[in-house]
Amino acid sequence: MNKVERLREIWGHIPTVITEQIDLSQKEMINQYMDVFHFGECFYVVFNTRTTEMEYVHSNVEKVLGYPPEDFELSLVLENIHPDDLPYYYHHEQSAIRFFSALSAELFFKYKFAYDYRLKTPDGSYKRLQQQIVPIYYFPEGGVRTLGIFTDLTHLNITGIPKLSFIGMQGAPSYYNVHLEEEFIKQNAIFTKREQQILTFMIQGKRTEDIAKEIHRSIFTIQNHRKNILQKSGCKNLQELLVKAIREGWV
Repeated sequence: MNKVERLREIWGHIPTVITEQIDLSQKEMINQYMDVFHFGECFYVVFNTRTTEMEYVHSNVEKVLGYPPEDFELSLVLENIHPDDLPYYYHHEQSAIRFFSALSAELFFKYKFAYDYRLKTPDGSYKRLQQQIVPIYYFPEGGVRTLGIFTDLTHLNITGIPKLSFIGMQGAPSYYNVHLEEEFIKQNAIFTKREQQILTFMIQGKRTEDIAKEIHRSIFTIQNHRKNILQKSGCKNLQELLVKAIREGWV
């Protein structure tokens, strides 16, 4: 069994029973979801698990990875994932199927999942990417169309094994590092709603002054929130917080 066929087998277990679909144009879909992902240099794709085809690849893939959009296919990804990370890639996809299969129908569109791995570029070097996936359409006959965001994490110098998280949206609970557990363990919210908003701005690189203007609060208030966020996260500085927030799925 080749690498793509192995994924076809995994994706053959994607749940098919749902109550409604997301009915948005591609432009509307991107506008709705892109603010969920922004924290670094990235590109997005629309992928179909039934055909194993990238139905759309944003041109920024060439800037991020060095591959032309027309060359960025599933087979290219699988052939260039670091050999040590490939088993985790399959395992994370299997975990995603298991997770979504256990959800009630009304929760199907309230989750994204994210994991990271190293991918070889045309010059032979490796970049660490985070791949975030949101299901946007379930085919009645099985399979799913997804929006995927690939973000370059290389500059963060992240090491260790790839991590997987399921991040709840619209108030749904989150599940972090689920591949390390036999069962999916619900995580209590670490930050308040306001702290989560400010953390997102911090990850986007916005200064305290910019955040204060954005949410109409004083600089002193934002400084206090930033201090609380660092304390709750157990991080000593912004760089450490950035790495942990991305890998733990806080953004």
